[in-house]
Amino acid sequence: MGATLRAAREGAGVSLREMSQRVHMVSSYLSLLETGKRPVLHKHIKAYERALGVKGLADDMDRRALLTALATAAASEPLARLLDGLVSPGETGQVGRIEVEAVRESVQHHSAMDLQYGGKVAASVGGDSLRWAVSLLGRPMTSGTRKALSSAVASLSDRLAWSFHDSGLKYQTRRLSELAIRTSNEGNDPTLTAHIRLNVAAFMETMPRDAAAMLTGIPQESGVHPLERANVAAGSALHLGNAGEIREAKNLLGLAEDLIGKDYPDELPSWAGFLSEPHLCAILGHSYKAIGEYEKAASYCQQALRGFGPERGRGRVTVMVRLGLVRLAQGRVEDAREQAEAARRAMTTVNSVQTQRTLDQLTRRLDVLT
Repeated sequence: MGATLRAAREGAGVSLREMSQRVHMVSSYLSLLETGKRPVLHKHIKAYERALGVKGLADDMDRRALLTALATAAASEPLARLLDGLVSPGETGQVGRIEVEAVRESVQHHSAMDLQYGGKVAASVGGDSLRWAVSLLGRPMTSGTRKALSSAVASLSDRLAWSFHDSGLKYQTRRLSELAIRTSNEGNDPTLTAHIRLNVAAFMETMPRDAAAMLTGIPQESGVHPLERANVAAGSALHLGNAGEIREAKNLLGLAEDLIGKDYPDELPSWAGFLSEPHLCAILGHSYKAIGEYEKAASYCQQALRGFGPERGRGRVTVMVRLGLVRLAQGRVEDAREQAEAARRAMTTVNSVQTQRTLDQLTRRLDVLT
């Protein structure tokens, strides 16, 4: 990542000394950043962007880091480094089934908070749980326990990565995504690995072609639970739609609908309890909007709203806003206003930066039409 900062500076013809003066940091520290000897934080990226008069460094660096993490999941960097050097508890003794179940329960607990109240709530309390879970990986255990624990840690870090994304915090999102990728590849849950890739692709939404490429082949993987394959197919269609690849997006949406319309004997993993029909309808609605099929988009959004109860507070308000944007695209301005007002009321019990931003976007577009 530091190399990207250096390339941007040198490309602008700015010396290290001059950059030091522009960003008000000593040259020696900038050198450590640019050579990778110190972690590059989001504030450093923004400082370089302001000083050089450029945009997009943060998105490019996030993209490079996530793609690198996917390609080098077995990297040698200690896992604790992905938690910014926070000290883990000094426990000893063999890890067994009890600890694995505790981590899994932690995933369900933090997932429930995120789904009901928004990412900021879950992110604010999840760090201690994750530090403890990661510390377990350094203790002795059987190979079977290690695989199960790795998947449990991956699930927890993936959930918290989403919570930080929902809170608008890119650096934390990326680091936790790296942790999720690496531990998942040591685990025993291909459905989870597919879901983590889906979430990482969502974090790269400003680069839809890269995001879609990250998901290639997953909807056809037999080892992945069919409902997650439907989830990935619909998510991939969203990115392809945003990239203008309408025909391929429609094919994936058709596959997702086929997969959703069947019964499956295999139970979902415990972490995937949210993967309900209303959840999948919400994703389908978002994806159909991306390809301009607004009637289908509205229908799926309405199905999602009928199925989401109070335990899915963030999902409800998100779908309300998306339905408002669909109605606006259809020229149904008053219906869009109604959805925006309903979303504003619902936001009083949800703390989601991402959803608030989208609601603000809808509000601004409606204000222009007043």
